This record gives sequence, C-alpha cells and structure tokens, in this order.
Amino acid sequence: PIRGFSTPFYSSMKLKTKIWLVSQGLLILTACIIQLTFYHEIKYGPILGMAKRSYWEIISDAEPTIPTEILAQGIGPELYDGRLPVTRSARDPNSRGLAAYRLAARQEQGIRFALYGGVCVNILYLLAYHSLFAYFERTLSRAKKRTLP
Repeated sequence: PIRGFSTPFYSSMKLKTKIWLVSQGLLILTACIIQLTFYHEIKYGPILGMAKRSYWEIISDAEPTIPTEILAQGIGPELYDGRLPVTRSARDPNSRGLAAYRLAARQEQGIRFALYGGVCVNILYLLAYHSLFAYFERTLSRAKKRTLP
C-alpha cells in the first residue's frame, strides 16, 4: 500500500470514479504541457524593447508597462505597440522592427485562448463522460433483465 493512503479508501471507490480521475488527470496533464510549450515559445513582450512577461501576467491579460526609453522618445503607440493592428497608412511592421513583438502579442493571445479552450474541453468531457457512463449502465442493466429467466 502507498503510505498515507488507506487501502479501504481505494477499494471503496467506485470504478466510475477511478476511471474518471485517471482520464481527467491525463486531460489536465495534456493541457499543462500545451501551456508550458506555448509559453516557452514566447520570446518577447508585446511592446518594443520589452522582455518576455510572466505567465500570470499573460493569462490575466494585464496591461504591459511601456519601457521608459520608449516613453521618453515621445512617439505614437503605432510605432512601438505590437498589439495594435497595422493600418495601410502605417509603415511596414518589419521596417519598424515590430515583427517579433507582433508575433509575441499573437502568441500571448494564443496562450490565453488555449487555456480557455482547455477549460471548455474539460467541462465538456466531464458532462459527456458522466452522461455516457449513465447511459451504458442503464443499457447493461436492461440487457441483463431481458436475459435473466
């Protein structure tokens, strides 16, 4: 037996619960691996000259602090903010040196979207698992009743 866990607890737990815990754990592990992989790929922050932000700042969608060097220059946000869309009147983002920061802004948006998607998938899985399990239990019990003399 595993220290700290009593054997009667495991034996009294229903098979349904055991299967659900293992499968839900695998889903959560997969979601964590996806989040870590996405976060690892982010190299910069969304503002010109900004370093990579912490995971929780990205997830909470906190407004990034603009570096003082950028503010001291007195330039417009379209020249330093990678989150703003490129307009036809604006210069090419590659010539402004914003390509990497625009990519970082899209990656930050993607990591938030992946987290929300992971939560939705887990909720849908919870509902589908329990409804299908109940359906199969009902079907098996009906089949047993029909075959018994």
